[in-house]
Amino acid sequence: MNLSERISGISESATIKLIDIANRLKSEGKDVINFSFGEPDFDTPPHIVDAAKKAMEDGFTHYLPSGGLPELREAVAEKLRRENGIEASADNVVITPGAKYAIYASVISLVDDGDEVILFDPAWITYEACVRLAGGRVRWASLDHIPDALTPKTRLIIINSPNNPAGYVLGEDKLKEIRDLAIDHDLMVLSDEIYEKIIYDRRHISIGSFDGME
Repeated sequence: MNLSERISGISESATIKLIDIANRLKSEGKDVINFSFGEPDFDTPPHIVDAAKKAMEDGFTHYLPSGGLPELREAVAEKLRRENGIEASADNVVITPGAKYAIYASVISLVDDGDEVILFDPAWITYEACVRLAGGRVRWASLDHIPDALTPKTRLIIINSPNNPAGYVLGEDKLKEIRDLAIDHDLMVLSDEIYEKIIYDRRHISIGSFDGME
């Protein structure tokens, strides 16, 4: 029995491959500085562990609404309104088991076979895999020449600011350019802002706060 062509076309994660190599070298006694994986260098804070334990002890272990815990969805919407200037309500929020699944679910919901998705190089490797799993095709673009990547098949633009792996932050002018292109060409924008708190001398702006990005 063979796997589907779609899944067979997805290559092994380079990040996981490097982690495996680093761990193997460590097990051989080599002195390794591992830059492969973005992970905190501390364990989960005790108050979070205690809260999780208490929830399980209290029987908070059953199915929730498919969109997520209503109180959590409202808390996320309130955060978006307060910190990001996005007029969101709980109805606009879906809770997922991690950011990677949120991205996959978004792409699979927006992209059909043959649709094209614009990515900016360098990009987190997971974006391309999600697009391919959805049956779409990646169009690599330069931030300086975004219109050159547009075709009649373009469906989605994925942006990541602050960026992984380059660390750059998109400014207001560039975000407005992307907003204008999306509106003019009836495109969707998927904005990955997971690193919004890891920022130094720049200001994080959510493209979702701009007019027309509702």
